[in-house]
Amino acid sequence: MSVAAPSKLPLWRTIGQAYAVWARNFPDLVRTCWLWMLLMAPVLAILRWWQEHADIIQAAARTGQPFVASNPLLTMVMGIVGLVVMLPALASVAVAWHRLLLRDEHPGHGVYLRLDRIVAGYAIRAFWIGAITLAPSYVSKMTFYIKLSASIAASPDVVAAFAATRATAISMFALASLGSVIALLIVARLSLALPGIALGRDGVTLGSAWRVSKRNTWRMYWAHFFCILPWVAISDGASFIQSRATVTLVRPVMGLLWIPVGMISVGMLSLAYRHFFERRT
Repeated sequence: MSVAAPSKLPLWRTIGQAYAVWARNFPDLVRTCWLWMLLMAPVLAILRWWQEHADIIQAAARTGQPFVASNPLLTMVMGIVGLVVMLPALASVAVAWHRLLLRDEHPGHGVYLRLDRIVAGYAIRAFWIGAITLAPSYVSKMTFYIKLSASIAASPDVVAAFAATRATAISMFALASLGSVIALLIVARLSLALPGIALGRDGVTLGSAWRVSKRNTWRMYWAHFFCILPWVAISDGASFIQSRATVTLVRPVMGLLWIPVGMISVGMLSLAYRHFFERRT
């Protein structure tokens, strides 16, 4: 498909409109996502229980206390499983949100539980785009776990093993942070293809999204950042919770709330898609 020549995305106007359309169409959003949230509640409660070790090891790393997950590989796999399990719900609601903002298609008063070819295509594309963002973090964690396991095998003293790998943990965290920023810069532009998939436009590819957003890398990055900033602040605050009972209760609730709150950034993508792909018409 032919795309318009690259132009500058109006950053602050796009961010403001993303929040405005989210608030203005909130009743439609509730009708779209309430059943998905109900279905996902027990699933997330189980998954969050399995992820307890990941939460504790992060808290231990911040305080310098030694901690060894009983099965770190299982912990990481469960994190990926949690994301995959959430994809159908997020993709279904996102497709409805894109179509509402770009084509004025309202969900109506009946039950919304869309699962079709468009939602499946959206979920698959979103998974691979998201994998770019997660790759640096997971590679660094796996490297740290391997070195920590080797240190424990060499010395039965867990405290000494943790101290020996502390420098590695710091360097891995720094590299992962840098890699995540670079990945987010790439993902911010590739994500422009998602609204096109939601509209059933096969001609909107990752390549065309990359080309049309040329010279807008940082604008797309900051647009994403400011649309998820409130959620990031709440999530970081909750990461300090270490009580198993509290984590099991609070984290699933936060995961469920991400379905409606995440539509702020999805709405921003719709507005950016309109700017880059549809402004000429």
